[in-house]
Amino acid sequence: MKIAIFGASGKTGREIVKRALDNGHTVTVFVRDATRIQEKEGALTVVAGDAHDYASVLRGVQGQDAVICALGSKDLFRNSKIRTNGTSNIIKAMKNCGVPRLVVMSAMGVGESWQALSMVNKLFFTLLMPAAREDHEAQETAVKASGLDWTIVRPSGLKDTTYTGTYLVGENIRAKTSQISRADVADLMLRVLENQTHRQVALTITN
Repeated sequence: MKIAIFGASGKTGREIVKRALDNGHTVTVFVRDATRIQEKEGALTVVAGDAHDYASVLRGVQGQDAVICALGSKDLFRNSKIRTNGTSNIIKAMKNCGVPRLVVMSAMGVGESWQALSMVNKLFFTLLMPAAREDHEAQETAVKASGLDWTIVRPSGLKDTTYTGTYLVGENIRAKTSQISRADVADLMLRVLENQTHRQVALTITN
């Protein structure tokens, strides 16, 4: 499968790239800075550009079978709208290029999964991650209205731990530990593509 990965230079994005290449896919990574891509083996193409710029996003989407979006920002208090604008550009490009399948990484606590959070985690989101939540909410709204064949993946707290292959997945499930390995998130995102499952569904992944 030919897969374009946006946000490929981030911590989770790098795990998605590694998993996709290990699984034998032809991968196009879209990044702002091409020097941040360390993978040199496998069927890998690098497209440098700004996700806010539609023309460069279009270059990354052309000729693909599917797109994975893992766009994000380290700024918790200022909404850069990188997820919202970038995902909107991806959706537009996918429609123009006839690419139907989209898998997007969001976060547990966004959309209807807000009700599955504990009071402590709700407070954490409200006080410490207001900009990120606002951006995620707008991103998910765009995805659900896109008309594409989409899946949203909502991880609980992301951790830089090793791949386990053992995790809980479901719609609006409650987290036991509020953490999940980035490698496990990458595994799920590739699985829903490869197995053609969980379409038009937002999934929570936790352990």
